[in-house]
Amino acid sequence: MRTAQLNMLTDPVFPVATRSRARRWVRFVDLLDEGGDCPVGFGWSRGDLNIASYELAIGLLALIHRPAEPEEWRAIWAGCGDADVQARIAELAPAFSLFGDGEGNGPRFCQDFEPLAGEPNAVEALFIDTPGANGQKKNTDLMTHRGRFPALGLRTAAMALYALQQFAPPGGAGIRTGMRGGGPMTTLVLLRAQDETDAPLFRTLIANLPLVCADEWLEDEALDRALPWLTPTRTSEGKDAPTISAADPAVHRLQAFFGMPRRIRLVAGGEGRCPVSGEIEPLVSGFVQRPSGMNYGVWRHPLTPYRQSKDDAPYSVKPKPGRFGYRDWVGITVGRAEVADKAFPAEAVKAVEARGAAHRQYRPSLLAAGWAMNNMEAERFLEVLQPVHLVSDDPARAEELRQTAQRHADAADAVARLLRGALNDALFDGQAKSTDSGVFTEATEALYEQTENRFHAGLERIAHADAESAPEAARLWLVVLRRSAIALYDEHVTKLLGERLDAGFAERATTAYGRLSGALSDKGKLAQQMGVPQPVADATAVEKRKTREGARK
Repeated sequence: MRTAQLNMLTDPVFPVATRSRARRWVRFVDLLDEGGDCPVGFGWSRGDLNIASYELAIGLLALIHRPAEPEEWRAIWAGCGDADVQARIAELAPAFSLFGDGEGNGPRFCQDFEPLAGEPNAVEALFIDTPGANGQKKNTDLMTHRGRFPALGLRTAAMALYALQQFAPPGGAGIRTGMRGGGPMTTLVLLRAQDETDAPLFRTLIANLPLVCADEWLEDEALDRALPWLTPTRTSEGKDAPTISAADPAVHRLQAFFGMPRRIRLVAGGEGRCPVSGEIEPLVSGFVQRPSGMNYGVWRHPLTPYRQSKDDAPYSVKPKPGRFGYRDWVGITVGRAEVADKAFPAEAVKAVEARGAAHRQYRPSLLAAGWAMNNMEAERFLEVLQPVHLVSDDPARAEELRQTAQRHADAADAVARLLRGALNDALFDGQAKSTDSGVFTEATEALYEQTENRFHAGLERIAHADAESAPEAARLWLVVLRRSAIALYDEHVTKLLGERLDAGFAERATTAYGRLSGALSDKGKLAQQMGVPQPVADATAVEKRKTREGARK
């Protein structure tokens, strides 16, 4: 029986929101429209499918244009790229069919090259937040329920499959993790026009388009180096199975967008309404999965920030279940290459400054997204929009902004430690077993939240060349941190002075307050480390102090 067809390049597989706030399904080529009621964003009801759509569309653009130099990127931005987009889509389309030729032959998008034997899994297991077999067995799936989606429409199933291959967490014995590790963070540069209207989606896609070095050029006859489903899967049975790194000559750097750690074949099943998209269409009822898929080693995905400890291999940044704040922002935007635990922004984010002159009519922001994982279980999908402080054509000011961001974040961390120590001394006589939970976490998270706007306001002043001198900026930042820390200490300790009757509490609270206040003063050690200008001693006062000291002797 012939299977319903779906091609990811030529069929309308992307739900989008348009300038008029209309929603419709479009083909890949329609994402490149800029006029009229053009697309301005993806329109899935799930954030992970929207992020997957961005990654897929950017990867497809990279396959089509393959820019090797910044000048080639600027030509694409200006509409002068030398690629025949329609011809390239026609050439690539046979590799992006969801069910091959419909008769069971030919490559299948993101699926194993050969048919797989075995009982089908429930199709909802394509979603990372579907509880695994162990969670269902123990009835721990309270937040992520089983049995939500008995079937999925072809378009939803295709994008869920792509998202799983891109973000795959560990899946048990032999079920491989994605090439960025389970639940990687994706960072995307989003654009809005200067008048705050939505930029065409095409502009955002091009803003994140990576460069493909000339010596990594991808010939059409070797397309399987980027699209692994075009050839038999390089399986990874056994403990000594080799890992596949980006330096492997059998793969291409663009496989970062099309990695295939999971050996999967979708199972078609009738027609009906997709519970995710709401559309009546052909359905996917399940998928067969086998272990020992492609075992990826060290890769640097163009849309993911990385960290590196000492001489270890870089590892992808992962979203955390808690609040995303400016401490996280520093690592994924300006980076930290001078410390032991280095942080490297994604390639697209690092290119913002250099590309800023090309898209000067737009205002960039940063979207950080991804699954926060606890081992193999999804806890939360992070999707947070962050500012980008764009400094154009002034390398010295860009470096000043980077250093200021790092210093201010470090100062906030130091103040948070001082606050936790003061709370411990006052409330627990310094004997708390841990200061990483309870009142300590509540107070320090509030500190970062209360100072967030002032942090970014200071950086924005630097970006617009109207900032104070570095020492004065440090003093003002210390004032902000001091006020917040003292207020939080009062909230958690001082208000208890009339309620707690245990002996010594008042004395401990007063002593801890004095230490905290002194440590946060303009004369404290922290102020000196921050470069805060130190008060100049009055000559008369100094002379009087010396006279008193002499008299005591």
